[in-house]
Amino acid sequence: MRPWQPDERRTAPRRPASGEVHLQESGTGSGSGSFVGQLIDVSSAGFRVRHARLALASGQVVDFQWAGGSGKALAVWTRILGQEAETGFHIVQPPA
Repeated sequence: MRPWQPDERRTAPRRPASGEVHLQESGTGSGSGSFVGQLIDVSSAGFRVRHARLALASGQVVDFQWAGGSGKALAVWTRILGQEAETGFHIVQPPA
């Protein structure tokens, strides 16, 4: 029996990505709750970002913007890696 692999739940293939992504926790005032991350990979359904916002929790909705567009995304999981975090997002409002 193979051990459980989280990648097996993904329905859309992920592609490596790079570049800056600007994130704003939805419902916060201008500037408050905003942070910048680096794209790791993307798919048609979501993306993964490395950032320093250690308090970001699963279930939070963010507004995002990068060179490819902007939209809203749901934080599905966050993994803390020292002083940085990686978060997987599911896009809930496609990029404009």
